[in-house]
Amino acid sequence: MTYYPVDTPPTVHACPEASRRRASVKAVLLILLIALGDLAVWNVTPGLSLAVFAFAAVFAGLSLGWARLTVRSRVGVAAGGVLALLPLVELVQPLSLLIAWVGLCAVCVVLAGVTRHDIMRGVMRLWWVAPAQIGRDLVGGAQRLGTITMAERDLQSTLLGWAVPVALSILFALLLVGANPVLDHSLTRLFTWSPPSPDIARMILWSLLAVLIWPWLVAVRMQARLIRHRPVRVTVKRPGLINAASVARSLVAFNALFAVQTGMDVLFLYGAAALPEGISPATYAHRGAYPLLVTALLAGAFAVLARPHLAGRPVLRWLMMLWLAQTLALVFASLWRLDLYVGAYGLTPLRLMAFVWMGIVAIGLGITAQQIWEDRPALWMLVRSALLGAVTLYACAFVNFDGAVARYNLTRDVPEDRRLLCKMSEGVMPAIERFSGQSTADYCEVYYRVPTLFRPMDWREWGFRNWRVRRSLAAMMQSTDTAQR
Repeated sequence: MTYYPVDTPPTVHACPEASRRRASVKAVLLILLIALGDLAVWNVTPGLSLAVFAFAAVFAGLSLGWARLTVRSRVGVAAGGVLALLPLVELVQPLSLLIAWVGLCAVCVVLAGVTRHDIMRGVMRLWWVAPAQIGRDLVGGAQRLGTITMAERDLQSTLLGWAVPVALSILFALLLVGANPVLDHSLTRLFTWSPPSPDIARMILWSLLAVLIWPWLVAVRMQARLIRHRPVRVTVKRPGLINAASVARSLVAFNALFAVQTGMDVLFLYGAAALPEGISPATYAHRGAYPLLVTALLAGAFAVLARPHLAGRPVLRWLMMLWLAQTLALVFASLWRLDLYVGAYGLTPLRLMAFVWMGIVAIGLGITAQQIWEDRPALWMLVRSALLGAVTLYACAFVNFDGAVARYNLTRDVPEDRRLLCKMSEGVMPAIERFSGQSTADYCEVYYRVPTLFRPMDWREWGFRNWRVRRSLAAMMQSTDTAQR
């Protein structure tokens, strides 16, 4: 029995004709996808066409690897491609581009035949394995073109097979052209036509598209390099800065420091105690929100590093749980501080994102506490924390933060900051026109930057969020006209 390497399918050796047929299919798919990519991005504002092009590449790779993929892998590739590209359909922005890039890398790794246990390793290796595969295929293609030979018998049979059809076709074509003035005129124009000068920028775009598309068509060839394991090195563990003694002393000191801060928060935030002269509640709230968040992140990192030294030491374990509880209290205090500051001075996109980030940190501390209490490995906590962050970022790609900020500031008793709202995106326009009673241009006045509504030229520039904004503005305009009548 003969065994073949993973990146060289058996069909290449077993049936050269099938190999040539697959190569032809890949070449046709590459040309079609380059044409679609040119249609999607050339002189077009990125929109729906970007997601359509990316999903076409996923579909092409799936169709080529359909026979060797399991049913679960097929469903995973299709569902993963859709989930990765939905944020692009919502709005093309840096966050949605990042989600699409990471998600499509994971889909390509699954398409290569990598199992779910090695997907993360494959995604991290894909950034250099894919360019290396492109280089291998270019060199291999050049070598095959340089070594094409034809036997004398094959040349003779080819000439005999094509001589009569070509010669008679030329003769009949000349007779028909002489008898048909329309064909004669068209042929004359064809030979006098000069091709346009090549567009260098567009040719560079085609080259970039080919580089992005090719890994999807040859994903199976990258499987072995995507999952290659490095040899395990046996190292002697030496005592470091984090040891049982340092953890014990640190936890005692940290609990004491955090207790002071927690007590002051109880007095000034929840107990409404009088602050020293010159310090307002807003100042106290704003000064502590972000530093306490950084403190909570550092506390979580220290808890992960110190966990191995808690085994068999119940006192240290309880000190760690007490410290994590105080850290969680600091996070809630930061949320409270930020809420007080927003209530006094209004909401901004940065403050809204800080609310989201603080919520993630609070849940992450809870996961860390559960890991320590149940004595689970660090990987258990890291996987859940990474999943929490990924799900949150994915959800944020569908949230109109600018619109939420505008709705809050225009419906609350906070200082009105028109300059803030007017320098935001078109997402603020429905809130401005609904709650201010003015058009966006009148609200922002001439000396402010006025948000402009983007109107797509065709389906390629369509975006779901932009469509919702346009629909909301049209509905408000229609209701205003109806009321005036």
